[in-house]
Amino acid sequence: MRIWLLLLLVLAPLCRAEQVQPLRVMTDLWPPFRMDREDGRLHGLDIDLLDELSRRTGMQFEVQRAPWARGLAALEQGTADLMTGLARTPERERYIRYLDTPYYTCSPRFYANPALATRLNDYASLRGLRIGYVLESAYFQPFDADQALHKVGVSNEHQLLEMLVRGRIDALVGTDCQVDYSLLDPGLAGRIVKAAFQPGARTELYIGFSRKRLERMPELAAALESLLREGWIANAALRYQPVLAGH
Repeated sequence: MRIWLLLLLVLAPLCRAEQVQPLRVMTDLWPPFRMDREDGRLHGLDIDLLDELSRRTGMQFEVQRAPWARGLAALEQGTADLMTGLARTPERERYIRYLDTPYYTCSPRFYANPALATRLNDYASLRGLRIGYVLESAYFQPFDADQALHKVGVSNEHQLLEMLVRGRIDALVGTDCQVDYSLLDPGLAGRIVKAAFQPGARTELYIGFSRKRLERMPELAAALESLLREGWIANAALRYQPVLAGH
């Protein structure tokens, strides 16, 4: 009997430690979903979502900032649990298990200086241009697979905006709910605008788990479904007016 009591005393703290292990979330800056505060902490719609999921489930999240491609690699290797803001692609589904329902939807768009933007009125007009994009991001087909275009890959959207302003690229591709928010910056207003061409596609944003770390996915999926039914995410997006409210 005493042996069993000793075992319980030894194992109980280990079990509790296992239960409170935070889920590791890989992410990068992507306004207004993930933004940097002056104190270095992240905020934005995705952070609000993680906070609410934590409140409802008791799960803790350890958010680690890294370039987008490195975050995907961590999910593939099983060294991280999940990512938010994921577009769904067949290639990623080899190592990512997506929650069934997207939590937000944006649209892919091209951006350029005002003079060029009006001339980009169809897909063919992209030929011959230097088009910036974020490495390992998914936008739409045929663009993602088009090897005939002159595409310039970088690690994040902030770099793309700087490169476009400095003339190092001619245009960039992004999602409207993110780039439109960034263009509220007075330093960019009027210098970068949407191209006339609008791809006939939508970018649905998902939470995705590493297929090597699925143990806590069902509970999180149930909590997300509740938030969507209640309209919680749509209401939370209103905090990031005026851009997100229109999507």
